[in-house]
Amino acid sequence: MIICFIVSVSSVSAMDLNQTNSTVDLSVGEVSVLNVQEEIPDEPDLVLNDTIYITSDNIDDYFTDGKLSSRFDNKTLIFSQNFENLGKLEINAKNVTINGAGYILKNTVFQVDARDVTLSCLNLDLDSEFPSNDGAGIEIFSDNVNLINVNINYVVPQNVEAYGIYAMGINKNPLRNLRIKNSYVNFEGHNDDVNVYNCAIKLSDCKDSLIENNTFISALPLKDIIFGVNGAELASDLVLTVGIGGCNNTTFIGNRLFSEVNKRPENLYPSLDCMLISKSDNSLICNNSIFMTDFLTYPGIDNYLYGLDIYDLNNITVCHNSISIITTGGKMAAGTAYPIQITGPISQVNITENDLYSFSNGPNIGIYSQNFYGATTLSITNNRINVTGLAGTHEWALVAGIESQDTCSTIKNNIIEVHSVGDVSIDDNIYGVSYRQSTSGDHQYDIENNTVFSDGFYAVNLLSSVNSKVVNNLLVSYNTKADNGNGGFRYWDMNSHNGLEFYNNQVIRAFDYFASVSNNVDNGDDNDYSTPKNDKEISNKIDGSKLSSTGNENKYSFNPLIPGTSKEYGWKYEDHSQDGNDEGDESSESQNGGAFPNQGSSSGNSSKNEGMSLKDYLVNFINSNTDGGKVNTTSFNGQNVNTRTNQSDASPSDRGSDSSASQSKSSRSPDSSASGESESVSKKAFEIDEKNENKFIPSIFFIIPVLILLFIGVRRKKSNLD
Repeated sequence: MIICFIVSVSSVSAMDLNQTNSTVDLSVGEVSVLNVQEEIPDEPDLVLNDTIYITSDNIDDYFTDGKLSSRFDNKTLIFSQNFENLGKLEINAKNVTINGAGYILKNTVFQVDARDVTLSCLNLDLDSEFPSNDGAGIEIFSDNVNLINVNINYVVPQNVEAYGIYAMGINKNPLRNLRIKNSYVNFEGHNDDVNVYNCAIKLSDCKDSLIENNTFISALPLKDIIFGVNGAELASDLVLTVGIGGCNNTTFIGNRLFSEVNKRPENLYPSLDCMLISKSDNSLICNNSIFMTDFLTYPGIDNYLYGLDIYDLNNITVCHNSISIITTGGKMAAGTAYPIQITGPISQVNITENDLYSFSNGPNIGIYSQNFYGATTLSITNNRINVTGLAGTHEWALVAGIESQDTCSTIKNNIIEVHSVGDVSIDDNIYGVSYRQSTSGDHQYDIENNTVFSDGFYAVNLLSSVNSKVVNNLLVSYNTKADNGNGGFRYWDMNSHNGLEFYNNQVIRAFDYFASVSNNVDNGDDNDYSTPKNDKEISNKIDGSKLSSTGNENKYSFNPLIPGTSKEYGWKYEDHSQDGNDEGDESSESQNGGAFPNQGSSSGNSSKNEGMSLKDYLVNFINSNTDGGKVNTTSFNGQNVNTRTNQSDASPSDRGSDSSASQSKSSRSPDSSASGESESVSKKAFEIDEKNENKFIPSIFFIIPVLILLFIGVRRKKSNLD
């Protein structure tokens, strides 16, 4: 029995414990039976909490023929390496999480057919066509799908249909609760020559969707928009960065959209929308940045760009967005670069607190709204709008902050700046707020408290209106031909208006406006500040009559641009030098052409020295050596003034004496009280004699005769004594 037991134990130990559903019978006489039915999976197929790690070795075990079946409901699948050319992976399992873990999935796309699916941390790198997935990187047909931290880079092949993300329900049974968050899509479309769709993001019939904090970038060709009898819809645009249609209760917040034109094929109206939303009631578009460029279209060629295009819906709020469009395209009366366009039928539209900017070389409008296809009711308030285009007299050559062709609109408290790339005349169509292009039906407006900075002549322009109010709108005009006053409202024919109330629509030139703003000092409730007046008739006008327009160099001994530097200009300087420099008197100035003497100019000193006696020379010589030549005490207006002589190492040269003296004279401020008092100039000015080598040399010739005379006098006195 002992030998049989040992043999049996050895047999059990040798069995393959990895074999599943195996049964081992150990019979020793009447001993009981041991059953082994335990599943121990291979690593890393199944770890803990129903998490599966996908590798190249086991991917076919889970995505059988590219499909994840329902037997993997409630599982989490994590890719643990890079994959290439897997084609379409179809998800039919509910409540599944597919985590890419940041690994690159080259030319691998997903189709979600089950509800409650989450795709996260996927990194899709695509450059092929995927017709089995309707051309989409990720295609969604079910509810409660979440795309979190998904990165898609899709360079689309030439002339094929393609999408980065495409979610599609049906009108009677829309998809619900789609979430796209913190994701990045870079989409480059090339449907240049065919009418197929190239869209980075396209959502059709998806109710209660949230698109938040994503970055969507696209490079797309310009294409014609396919308008129907009721205008445009989602299907009308062949190229889009973001397209949303039939998606009630959409929330689109905190996203960044960049769209550029990469091709300009032949089209009748080459157009591009960055974002289009239609038939999506009760939606919110908030805190987004939209930026568009087209530098392929040259000036003088029309193109049609729209930042946010809104069609046929009820109740939408567009707030706190920044939308910019810059293009070199556009020509007179053809082309668009509209940050926001609104087309009826539409109601309960609130456009508020947005920052809109646009530049083109053709017609341009910040917010364009029209009721051609149905009634429009909207409110446009507290926006900042800056638009530049080409204004002209044709009704289509319009540059405006807001063009409201609406049934009923309220436009209040907007700050608008509009400019034309060309010169502006009073008949050109450049306005802050306007209804300039006629549409059918009545138009009711409440336009109040808007501030317009413009090259034009009017803040508000209305062709016609019913029961409207235009009040307290200000035009700050950069046009030098604009007149200050109350003419800021242009109403054309008053017979076209019924029940119109308008007042206090002022025009102020930009210079006056900014001067009043800059000079407005707030002293509290009792502020009575007024702009200072020029009581002294100070003028900055310069008399250039003495200047010649010829090429000859005219040398002046005075500055001809500064009054008072010569007798010819009616009044003269009184020059009170207190910095130790020598000073000239009236006679020396007139004789020397306005140059100062004692500046190293021999010609300036000659006239002064000619009338001096021998006694004067001796007195000057003695005074020049007082206290070592450092300090002279001089009386000026009854006061003793101690003045130091010039101790500069460099003495003025004879060559530049005239010009430097004239410059020194010109730099001093004129004294108006000195007019006609040239006789007292030399009396009022105190003189400082300098001790320098130029004076010492001629003094020797005066000392020698003195010594000779002194010697003769001493000898004569001695002889007399003798």
